[in-house]
Amino acid sequence: MKINAKTPANNPSTVSAPDGKPAAADQPRLAGRKRARFDTMPYLFILPCVLFCLILLLYPVIYSLTLSFRQATVDTFVSGDMPFNGLTQYQAALADPVFWRAVIDTVLFAFFSILFQFSIGFLLALLFQANFPLKNVCLALLLIPWVSPVLTAANIFKGLFNEAGPINQIGHLIGLGPIPWLANPAYAFPATIVANIWIGFPFNFILLYAGMRSIPPDVYEAARIDGAHYWQRVAKITLPMLKPVSVAVLMLGTIYTVKVFDLVWIMTGGGPANATHLLSTYAYQVGFSLLNFGEAAAIATLMVLLVLLLNLVQLLLRRA
Repeated sequence: MKINAKTPANNPSTVSAPDGKPAAADQPRLAGRKRARFDTMPYLFILPCVLFCLILLLYPVIYSLTLSFRQATVDTFVSGDMPFNGLTQYQAALADPVFWRAVIDTVLFAFFSILFQFSIGFLLALLFQANFPLKNVCLALLLIPWVSPVLTAANIFKGLFNEAGPINQIGHLIGLGPIPWLANPAYAFPATIVANIWIGFPFNFILLYAGMRSIPPDVYEAARIDGAHYWQRVAKITLPMLKPVSVAVLMLGTIYTVKVFDLVWIMTGGGPANATHLLSTYAYQVGFSLLNFGEAAAIATLMVLLVLLLNLVQLLLRRA
């Protein structure tokens, strides 16, 4: 009897094991197909979230960038006819002395805010490495400035720095006259920095505290046995091993601080005499008070470039 060449007996690819399962030759190929089919599933699950983020975040960025190259005023915006005018909006912003003052104030605001937020957070993180009574309660209390709404914090500090507020009342008790904290350009800007430091230091503290907790205690014990005192251990062990966390904290702090708007706007509105304008508040004023949407978009774009530049400087300093 002649056997057909296409029967299962002569086709190795279709040979089955005695128990009915595919032969060993087919198992790797089937497993590869299953693995390939399975690997696409996670991407399908996150696809809606990715699309949502692209629509919610990427579209406003592109629209703002496009708006900065057009003559976008109330009339042209309503009519929908916003003519392209190239770099005119950027030239107008760069020629404005208030813009450059806002740039300088933004850099100073970010520098002093981050400096004190990081320093206070680092010292508190060192303090909380020790065990003491009510430690968990104190940890919870330290997070209050961070979890409080900025609107609430801004109004609290606006009341504190009021001419009839508690700070001037305390100054009156020690013989000082009332100080117009928010009405005097010399005092208004430092007052906003103090408020921002109070809001932001818990964020630095909690990340630095978590980073310190991840350092093995054996390293400290070995240094202590070798005769290193406390501050030597901090300088030679804590700071170097905390460097990745510190860089992340500083970069995030730069982003959060440069874009601060609501705190300053509620406390001073950018005044007095433009003394407390940051790039964010100035862009808002140009867009919604002067109704020049194109120049406001250009200022916002330049603010993003400033954030990227400051973070680049931090990375270069880290490598150096």
